[in-house]
Amino acid sequence: MWIIAIGGLLALAFLAIWFGFVPPPNAGTLIQIRKGTVRVTRGRLKPHAKEHVIEILSEVRVSRGFIAVTADNRVAFSRGIPSAVHQRLRNVLLNQWA
Repeated sequence: MWIIAIGGLLALAFLAIWFGFVPPPNAGTLIQIRKGTVRVTRGRLKPHAKEHVIEILSEVRVSRGFIAVTADNRVAFSRGIPSAVHQRLRNVLLNQWA
């Protein structure tokens, strides 16, 4: 019985991450958006990259959500960030160190 409960919780956690309700736990950089304010809560983000992220998010009026970058350069977005700007944000975040 415990195995089923644990398996169910693991499946629920996986789905919450997959559908963008919570950020992945292995994110090296985590950007939180709350009430239109962008804050880096984990990792680093260069100032010019942060300005670009703020500009892109304000264009589409995102007021809350998250952006997570993992060590293998995968970028995960919360459900509140429109897919139309995902690639622009990826470009800014992954090219900031180039």
